[in-house]
Amino acid sequence: KSQGQSVQHVGLDLHTHVFSHGQLYVALSHCTHPHNIKVIFPQDKNNTKTTNVVFTEVLRGLINQM
Repeated sequence: KSQGQSVQHVGLDLHTHVFSHGQLYVALSHCTHPHNIKVIFPQDKNNTKTTNVVFTEVLRGLINQM
C-alpha cells in the first residue's frame, strides 16, 4: 500500500483509461513536485479527458450495509 508515501517522479500513460475511482488523483497527488509529473496523452488532441470510474454496484452495497 502506498498510503502516506511520496515519490519524486510520476509518469502516466493515458492511452488506456484509469481503472478505479480516484486512481488518477492518487497517482498525481503522491508526487512531491508538480514539475516532475509527465503525462502521455493519445495523439487525438480532442480527446484530453479521462473517465471518472465509479462502480455503482459497490456503492449500493456499501449503502445497504449501513
